[in-house]
Amino acid sequence: MLVNENAMNLLKRIGLNQYESRIYTSLLSSGTLTAGEISEFAHVPRSRVYDVLTSLEKKGFAVIQVGRPVRYLAVSPEDALHRVKANFEEEYNSRLNTLDKLENNLREELETIYEQGKGLMEPDDVIGVLRGRVNLYNHLKQMIESSDERIVKMTTDAGVTRLDKHCKSSLENAKKRGVQTRIIANVSDKAHKNLKSLGSHSDVRKTKINGRFLVKDGKEAVIITSPEDTQQMTGLWIKNPYLASWLEGMFDHAWEKGESLGV
Repeated sequence: MLVNENAMNLLKRIGLNQYESRIYTSLLSSGTLTAGEISEFAHVPRSRVYDVLTSLEKKGFAVIQVGRPVRYLAVSPEDALHRVKANFEEEYNSRLNTLDKLENNLREELETIYEQGKGLMEPDDVIGVLRGRVNLYNHLKQMIESSDERIVKMTTDAGVTRLDKHCKSSLENAKKRGVQTRIIANVSDKAHKNLKSLGSHSDVRKTKINGRFLVKDGKEAVIITSPEDTQQMTGLWIKNPYLASWLEGMFDHAWEKGESLGV
């Protein structure tokens, strides 16, 4: 059977391994198959076929058709994806419930350990790497939520959209606390309205200068170092007043020359 590489990659992203993906796509394209036929069509060793089929059954991608010989049938894509979503939601809720039960005790224990080691650190001079889009934007949210005076953010088309998606409530709460937030972006005409919508909680301007960073209170910053359209985003977290102030100075220069949107 010809392997559909795109389908294989997409199945991998929702949790199927190579053998599971091969067997499931073979069943989809061939109807009911015996274990021997599956091994031949999917190019999976016969010794592995049964345990892979068991795994596919548990995940909701295949069912056994009773008879002699025993045959296997693929669950329709719509039903299979519905089950995957349901399983993800169940696992997420289970982990969330576990965290809710442990949160207070765990926080207390970890804070005790943190306080013990605090004196050995240099908290005013840290440069670290942030990996992953979720981790990166959670860090930006935490910076916005802990700000006392001001936030400045320089970004791009995609960055404006993601900022609105991931940090909107944090920015709105910052405004309520009296934090001054300024956002400037190098955006296309298509993304112009997205930038303008941020004006409900921030001062916004348009620029032709490229840059992607956020500075909190002139003391702490994050520089995004990878494209916005990748899941594996990376950034540099800088907790150093000198470097943070330098970035804020760059922002101020762009702000002075930026185009007001009249929000």
